[in-house]
Amino acid sequence: MKARRLKAIAKWINENLGGYTARIEEGYCNTDRKISGTRLRNPGNGRWGNRIIVKKGSEVVLDHNSAETYRKNSEVEEWLEREIDKQL
Repeated sequence: MKARRLKAIAKWINENLGGYTARIEEGYCNTDRKISGTRLRNPGNGRWGNRIIVKKGSEVVLDHNSAETYRKNSEVEEWLEREIDKQL
């Protein structure tokens, strides 16, 4: 099954998990590469995406930036399942 979008996950957390707050921000990841054997770099275009930040009280318990390479929203869904299991 495909994971939900971060905006939908944040909305669900805010409505259903007491004590937790989630917000969506714009995320960025640098894609520059180092040229081996030199001190130079090959500039990349960078990647933009969404970033979800989940707090319990004032403590950040999850910070997921989907712009980072190989990051998937399913990681957030798996974290959410573990947190719900802890509460039960």
